[in-house]
Amino acid sequence: MTQGSLRVAFFLGGLFTLLSWELVKPHHPPAAPRWRRWLANLGLALINGSVVSALCIMCITLAERRAAPWRYGLFERLSVPRGIRLGLEILVLDLLVYLLHRLYHRAPFFWRFHQVHHTDLDLDVTSASRFHLGEVFSSAAAKLAAVQSLGISPTGLVAFEISLLLAAQFQHANILLPRLLERSLWWTFVPPAMHRVHHHPTPEMNSNFGTLVTAWDRLLGTLRRSPVEPSAFGLPELRNEEKLGLWTLLQMPFRRGDR
Repeated sequence: MTQGSLRVAFFLGGLFTLLSWELVKPHHPPAAPRWRRWLANLGLALINGSVVSALCIMCITLAERRAAPWRYGLFERLSVPRGIRLGLEILVLDLLVYLLHRLYHRAPFFWRFHQVHHTDLDLDVTSASRFHLGEVFSSAAAKLAAVQSLGISPTGLVAFEISLLLAAQFQHANILLPRLLERSLWWTFVPPAMHRVHHHPTPEMNSNFGTLVTAWDRLLGTLRRSPVEPSAFGLPELRNEEKLGLWTLLQMPFRRGDR
């Protein structure tokens, strides 16, 4: 199975598994009509999917080559077992995504693209696909640089991309978790409750940037536990669901007044 087909398989598996969970045991009733949101979110997924697959193939190709003149190859210099190296590579890439996420909130230029994700008036598994193509490209460029400069292995990159995909679907899902499990996840892997805080309007929005592990938010002081009401999702200035269709989202970073 190719890397592209593997990604599609995990995407569909996560999507249908969590959609079923949302129907059986949701965290909250739908805060906005599903069909309009799903059309926009899955439309972006379709557009981004082919691009992401192509970029991942490029990343893996670069990971397999070791001839770049500016390649430092940190992980190629480590004399550690393969399993430990794999775990370290995933953690380093997760830290990179955490730092990028903070940048997208702080830099006005990047926020113009990232705000598309935050315009969703509810959260469910499809929200994990609500990203503008411009953000997809910028994230891919950062990963390409990390792959080459640090010597990330193809296996580590694929493992991280799949983990990232499934973690994003899980943390956006409208699912009710057992209380004990959710409490333990706050200390390990990012649970949906933690990410719901991030989708609350400011100032809570500028917290809980983690994707895989909660450690980066804890260590760098961006962890918040504020309770969130489902009606609070989205951005205060963009509440009209009829104006949040796919075409509008694609144009949003380039329109004046959409900050």
